[in-house]
Amino acid sequence: MWTLLVAAALAAPPALSPGEVPADVAQVAESVRNLPLAERIAAISGKFLNVPYLHDPEGEGGGHDPDPPGRYDVFDCLTFVEEVLSLSLAADPADAGVIRRALRYGDAPVDYAHRRHFMEAEWLPGAIDAGFLRDAAGDYGETVTLSKALTAALWVSWGGRARFDLPDDRLPTGTMTLRVLPLATALKVASKIKPGSLVTVVRIDRSGVPYWITHLGFVLPGPAPVLRHASHMASAMRVQDHDLGWYIRNLGTWPNWPVLGVAIFEPVEQGPPRRAP
Repeated sequence: MWTLLVAAALAAPPALSPGEVPADVAQVAESVRNLPLAERIAAISGKFLNVPYLHDPEGEGGGHDPDPPGRYDVFDCLTFVEEVLSLSLAADPADAGVIRRALRYGDAPVDYAHRRHFMEAEWLPGAIDAGFLRDAAGDYGETVTLSKALTAALWVSWGGRARFDLPDDRLPTGTMTLRVLPLATALKVASKIKPGSLVTVVRIDRSGVPYWITHLGFVLPGPAPVLRHASHMASAMRVQDHDLGWYIRNLGTWPNWPVLGVAIFEPVEQGPPRRAP
């Protein structure tokens, strides 16, 4: 069965015009448009449960990365978050592509060179500045603040530089910061994290590495809170739910690059719901 799912993930995506949302996905988004934001996130993300995981499945539809700008048959952790957040914040499902574009590019041209490739230095600050997210880690306890200077010398020496076909002047420079809830604190407050919140996994700082975040997903209500995410765990590469407390405890067992804690961001309602005519 899993072999069939993986084969489907590697097949060509359904033919959709740019920005088009599949009818069944749009129907779910439309049916919950007047619910609170956290409930919209839960319902829309639930539509994608068990959708296979595929790394980097979206692009610009041409140019350097010809993958489609939006697809709903496969996700990685970031594209899952982008699609769910865009559909949940849009007043109309047809407008989800506008929010997706703003999350990925801001006001910049829609091309590979101007995509926000780096979470802490580009994607998160852009989403916060645009009013899509707010930093909520401090709501749950004492945080630690990570800070790192991104310099031309760091980018040159970083072993992962070759993965990004970007000119040097498109690599972000300056100081990036992140407020982090340490693992022990996060475990204590897991049951209090607001449904709909975006939780990101933050590793300890490594000299010469220009990022800390390696995964992200949504907190959703249940008998116990769950993390809904596009998981790349080898045993089950798909969109799935994990008990949030179990997941945070499990983060503490990752040996190769230890986890410092989690950063938490709360999606921000973009205006009153659009009422049915």
